[in-house]
Amino acid sequence: MRFNHLVAAACLALSASVVALAEDEKIEVGSKVPALAPKKVVQGELPDLNTEKGCVVVEFWATWCGPCNRAIPHMNRLYKELKDRGLQIIAVSDEKEKTVTDFLKKKDQGMTYPVASDEDGETDEKWLRPAGQGGIPCAFIVGRGGKILWIGNPLSEQFEPTVRKALTGRYDPEGRDAMEPAIKAARKCADVRNWTEAYKHYGDAIEMDPGIALDVTQERFKATLLKQKDPKAAYAWLVETARKKYGGDPEAVAELVSMVVKDPEVQPRDLDAAASMAEDMGSKGGHRSLEVKALVAYAKGDLTTAVDLQTDAWMSAEPVDKATAKRTLDEYRAAAKRSQTKGAAGGT
Repeated sequence: MRFNHLVAAACLALSASVVALAEDEKIEVGSKVPALAPKKVVQGELPDLNTEKGCVVVEFWATWCGPCNRAIPHMNRLYKELKDRGLQIIAVSDEKEKTVTDFLKKKDQGMTYPVASDEDGETDEKWLRPAGQGGIPCAFIVGRGGKILWIGNPLSEQFEPTVRKALTGRYDPEGRDAMEPAIKAARKCADVRNWTEAYKHYGDAIEMDPGIALDVTQERFKATLLKQKDPKAAYAWLVETARKKYGGDPEAVAELVSMVVKDPEVQPRDLDAAASMAEDMGSKGGHRSLEVKALVAYAKGDLTTAVDLQTDAWMSAEPVDKATAKRTLDEYRAAAKRSQTKGAAGGT
């Protein structure tokens, strides 16, 4: 009898330890990323999960999965656009290596990013199950230092904006949650055109953390420009905010300038305001400052200046940024050449 009691006690202790272990291994937003060691990397290389630049997307998919296939063009586009800015992707299937390889060969558009086969299912056991994810496609966005920032379907409308924020270190779920009440209040007030209250709430959200709230700054600017229809006030506020809130953050200023120059929603465009923000960057942003000034010159039609500035940006860029800087330089040079050819033809 005493032996049976001892066995029962041991079993209870073991069960308790297993439960505790399962709880310890639970994966959620904010967790440290688990190990990633699929059986075979079929295409490309494994990412650096502890990267200090950009972010990593770990996607679980399968060749037979319709939604997974629909996500491929979207992932290809993101990877092409953002890989030089630090985006790493690895797509992991629990199918056999040959199945995955054959799929990659037959798929019309292909998968341009790294792909792995993990037919033993060990990666699923370390990622999907502890995260409570039972379906695919499922993506984990991993931020700097190996922190999981987001878990969900890559077809979700939240996926791409989160990737873009994570690339620049501007995504913090906890900080964002704290802002949400103010953001929602601002939108409600803007909907009824109570601008005084709307701008107060927008200001409260931005004040909490301007870096995380960069998209809120953009939203507030567009509210004044497009809903209140007051371009003068919108641009005056944006230039002042860029100087006061983002003066020490060249990447943030670069995004604000790019919004003014490129965003199709932004009408009318005040390129003088964009130039003012670019000038305020000074030399603090290194090659990015030069790129932003070149972008404004290009938008204004001053192609010679745009080429000169972008050339300097390309030459001073870090190795990881040189390819992107060179592509932009080639674009400006081609535009300048077309302009010269057109001018010469018009003069004959």
